[in-house]
Amino acid sequence: PVYRNADGLLKGKDVIDGIMKKYKDVGISDRSMVWNTDLIETLELENLINQAAQEMHSAEARKESRGAHAHENFPDRDDENWMKHTLSFLDKTYVEDAK
Repeated sequence: PVYRNADGLLKGKDVIDGIMKKYKDVGISDRSMVWNTDLIETLELENLINQAAQEMHSAEARKESRGAHAHENFPDRDDENWMKHTLSFLDKTYVEDAK
């Protein structure tokens, strides 16, 4: 099971938001377009940071426990308010510019 608590999720949101802002400092030295693993890894990093931010913000917003995702501050399921999927997206084109 995954155990969550409100304080840890708030701290996690701040940490991942800080990491997102630092992404602008990531650069690549290989400018070729053939077998450029530096470029691929940089794009993968951007994608993983985006996914981590979406997951952290979505987890913090969900005020319930469901399945293996137990929230210590909200130990019960809340089907009335949370029997739905969470949809999220970045509000900017680039990870480092998102809120």
